[in-house]
Amino acid sequence: MVKSLFSSFLLVFSLTINSFSIREYENFYSTDGAEVIETLKKLDEKYWLMESKAKHSLFNFSQRSVFFIENRQIYVTEIEKNLRAFGGLRKENQTFKLNYENKEVEFTFNKKTGKFSFNEPVYGNLSLQLQLKFDLTSDSLPLSKEYLFLDKGKIKTKKFLSDFNNEEDESFPSYKISEIRDDDKEYYLWFKEDDFLTTFKIFNDFGPRTATWRLVESMPSEE
Repeated sequence: MVKSLFSSFLLVFSLTINSFSIREYENFYSTDGAEVIETLKKLDEKYWLMESKAKHSLFNFSQRSVFFIENRQIYVTEIEKNLRAFGGLRKENQTFKLNYENKEVEFTFNKKTGKFSFNEPVYGNLSLQLQLKFDLTSDSLPLSKEYLFLDKGKIKTKKFLSDFNNEEDESFPSYKISEIRDDDKEYYLWFKEDDFLTTFKIFNDFGPRTATWRLVESMPSEE
């Protein structure tokens, strides 16, 4: 689920077999009754902004993440998530602000506010997708790795398995990233084997419903 925005600033990081280039972009995804726009843009010489907006027949969901990158490692400074579902019967509003000097996260989750400490890199949905790409090195696959994830005022652990995509429904080489979960829900990401490891498909399992988001259009920014 994503949309992409501009492309004037380009950072290239060499992986063992493929090279991953992060650039500004705007991606459009769709599934039955829904669409997502995901954008990535450079705010200045240090910070990046990644945003995603989803419109579905059952919900509207938006999220944004501000971060910087050092040595292929993403460091998130701000996260915001907003969900409105079932005609407003379910609402969630979340924010996180990270202070790297005192290693502290300040959060809001609906009416709840608080602070807690962190020591290792933490992520939201968007920044984690990018970190999975930085960590993808072709000669080390399959790769299993855990990540710390910010959600609902807490730090959770997510585990992913990255490997070559052996499915025969694509005409180009790609990678499949699978979330390893304790329940019976499933979550998958597929990255195209190109310079940008473009996310071309995402599978979400919502319990009674599932959704497969497919990339419709990808637009790099133009000066």
